[in-house]
Amino acid sequence: MTGRYAVLGLGNRLESDEALGGLVVERLTAEPDLLAGLPQPDAVELIDGGTVGLGLIPYLTGLDGLVVVDVISGGEAPGTLIDLEGATLIRHELVMSVHDLGAGELLGALHVMEAWPRRVRVVGLEPLAIELGLELTAPVAAGVPGLIGRIVSHLDAWQREDA
Repeated sequence: MTGRYAVLGLGNRLESDEALGGLVVERLTAEPDLLAGLPQPDAVELIDGGTVGLGLIPYLTGLDGLVVVDVISGGEAPGTLIDLEGATLIRHELVMSVHDLGAGELLGALHVMEAWPRRVRVVGLEPLAIELGLELTAPVAAGVPGLIGRIVSHLDAWQREDA
C-alpha cells in the first residue's frame, strides 16, 4: 500500500525571505533527484500554496504525512533551521510569517474537520528580511540545503514506518 505525503510551501514570492516555502517546493520539483532516495518518491505531492490558506484543504486531507515549509520568526539568528510539531502552530506559540492567520487557520480547519494528516511537521528558516524583493537574503539562502535535508529526512522516516 502506498501512502500519501505532501510538502506544502507557503509564502509570498514578492517579499524576499517570505518566498521561502514556494522556492523550496519549486526546487524540489525542478530537481527530482533530491527526493529520489525516498522509499516512495512518487507518493510525495509538492504543493506551492502561496498565500491561498483555506483553499488548500482539499489537497491536504487524507495525508499520511505533511511537511509545511515557511519562514518562522522564532527569535533566532537569520537562517536558523526551525522544526516544529504541526500542532504547535495551532497553539500560536510562535509567529509564522506575515500570512500567519492563513496558515494557522488552514491547520486549525484540518484539525476541526478531523482531517488532520497522520503526521505534520512545520519546518522553516528564521528570516532576515520580509520586504519587497525577489531574492532570499544570504543567510536564508544558505540555510536552504539543510532545510531540504530535514524535509527529506521526515519523509524518509515516515515512509519507512509505513512500509
